[in-house]
Amino acid sequence: MNPAESSNRSVNWPQATPIVTDRLQLEPLAVHHASEMVETLSSPDLYTHIGGTSPSRSELERLYALQSAGASPTGDAGWLNWIVRETAESAAVGYVQATVTRAETGYQADIAWVIGVDSQGQGFGTEAARAMVDWLADHLVTVVQAAIHPDNAASARIAVCLGLQPTDEIDDGEVIWRAEARTEE
Repeated sequence: MNPAESSNRSVNWPQATPIVTDRLQLEPLAVHHASEMVETLSSPDLYTHIGGTSPSRSELERLYALQSAGASPTGDAGWLNWIVRETAESAAVGYVQATVTRAETGYQADIAWVIGVDSQGQGFGTEAARAMVDWLADHLVTVVQAAIHPDNAASARIAVCLGLQPTDEIDDGEVIWRAEARTEE
């Protein structure tokens, strides 16, 4: 079905599948990831620009049960979430995610990435986010955007590497960065 068709029809949102890069493995989110992600997301420094506090295991389990469903309860958005790790056996270093909605041609995705404090500065955020954006482009996503706090220089660098440009739009104090997804010609 064409994603731009009437909202009265059910949408078959893309479903997350494993993604492998040169250094990383992105595995589709599942509830069982909550136990290891508590540690990955535990540093208060992680929340300087994104807000919030370190989640508990039970909070993550509830969130991951909802997110791993693959779509919002109303069906108006698809949810794609991946846990990022170096190898299938290694601990999670973070996550990437996309909320997909219909656009005039294809889909639009609001993307985000979070890499644990102990794993930052190694290029994992850029590599994982690039792999996700490429995957999204292969699944009819034509526009990607991210909301980035103006003081979050690390995320701004990742956005630049992804080809996103800052816009004049501000959402909850964050600048909206946007780009057309790369598609095969």
